[in-house]
Amino acid sequence: MLHWLALLTACVLFGAAVVAILVLPRGTSALATLLALATVLGMANLMGVISSRYDSPAAMIGAAAVLIAGVSSGYGIAASALPHLAGPAHPTPDTLSATARTVDSGVLLLSCTEPDQYSPRSVALRQSLLSRGAEIDVPANVLPFVFFAEKARYRTVGGLAPGPILARRLAAIVAEAPDMSARAVTLAWCHSPTTLRTAVTAQAAAGASRIAVVVLGQPESGPLDEARTKLDPVLRELRDCEVVFGSSIWNDQQLADRLVERILEAASSTLPDRIGVVLVNEGCPPVWERRYTQTSVTENYFNQRVRARLGDAGIDEKCVRVAWIDWQNPDVTEAVRHVAALGSTSIVVAPSTIALPTLETALDLRHAVRLARVPDNVRVVVLPPWGDDDVLADAIRRSANEAFEER
Repeated sequence: MLHWLALLTACVLFGAAVVAILVLPRGTSALATLLALATVLGMANLMGVISSRYDSPAAMIGAAAVLIAGVSSGYGIAASALPHLAGPAHPTPDTLSATARTVDSGVLLLSCTEPDQYSPRSVALRQSLLSRGAEIDVPANVLPFVFFAEKARYRTVGGLAPGPILARRLAAIVAEAPDMSARAVTLAWCHSPTTLRTAVTAQAAAGASRIAVVVLGQPESGPLDEARTKLDPVLRELRDCEVVFGSSIWNDQQLADRLVERILEAASSTLPDRIGVVLVNEGCPPVWERRYTQTSVTENYFNQRVRARLGDAGIDEKCVRVAWIDWQNPDVTEAVRHVAALGSTSIVVAPSTIALPTLETALDLRHAVRLARVPDNVRVVVLPPWGDDDVLADAIRRSANEAFEER
């Protein structure tokens, strides 16, 4: 009987180790791989012992059944536990920097991008939010592969997401502006909703009586709602500190002008009537699209301003299309094909309302363009997101200053 229990235990451990290999970061997943190899050797040895001791087909069939049931159980138990990875967050250095000096007011940049490195907790938080807020449920047996896909995407970009680095650089540019000299400028992150609460608490502790929050992303979204929900209890306690959210940066007139400049620079060698443009938005799940209507209104308003200015520059407005990277239609592939079919020989794919680069803009955007398979005589240029563009920094400052002026 002891051998059967040992076989079952080894099988359960192997199933759990498989989930750990798929989910954990590279260093700890190597330990899980060693565990899986050890359990495989143990299972092979125990199968041999059972075979020699009982010497019957029925015993081997029973052992095979134990193996299948044990591995399935171990995998299922570990996979079902993955949502619990979305535990409490710890403050990050970015959100605590406001405590370095005493300030009268502060500016918080809420950055909508992934963490620097692959984080199982971040993936668990995202999946939990999609399940609760967007009605997107992933079966438990499939969930480990969602984590593995995210880990593979990080590996493809070299292990470091491009967005946080540029977010910090952008915050530094904003902080260096003369009108920000008496204000603390810090970062919070949409991928960890508690960092907004932590950052506000830190700035309030440093003496800030008014804090302006500027969102570097969509004006309304599930992650933003989650962050505001976590912030509300703190706001009820901070009676001497007022937190205001600045207007969407995509309402800024100069951003539209700057995007037109970038597009025309990218296609400077082509006659205007042969230029096509695809303006790319981030996209959101259908439930959020219906719930957060202000996001669609803001994106449409910004893209229409860009389209009108491109028309003034001689580009046929029919050759300016709007697309989304994910969830919504038309997608980038369809939009690029459409513009190419209209006769454009130079197509500029420009992230319009995507402030910071993400894994999607680094990987999926170019892949979507390749899938379009445009004719050889058509040149497609993919612009990077705004990143640390000075005009974006100016738009952030204007949004913050307008929030301070609203009393």
